[in-house]
Amino acid sequence: MDSRGLFDIALVALAGILAYTETFGFASPRATLEEILAIVAGLDVRVYLVLGGVFGICFVAYLTVYLPQKDARTMQR
Repeated sequence: MDSRGLFDIALVALAGILAYTETFGFASPRATLEEILAIVAGLDVRVYLVLGGVFGICFVAYLTVYLPQKDARTMQR
């Protein structure tokens, strides 16, 4: 992994930690984890269907748009 990839991972981790502490503060992590799991478990099934559909659309677009372009660029070399 190059230095840019490590830097990006560090930025994502830092942003996640800051978002977590901004939302839940420095309270007990076990209590907040249980709250998060309760919220996720309490979501309606339609939310999961929409998220799955969005993921599916992005995945199919990746397969049909990005990969053929990448393969065409590789074949030209």
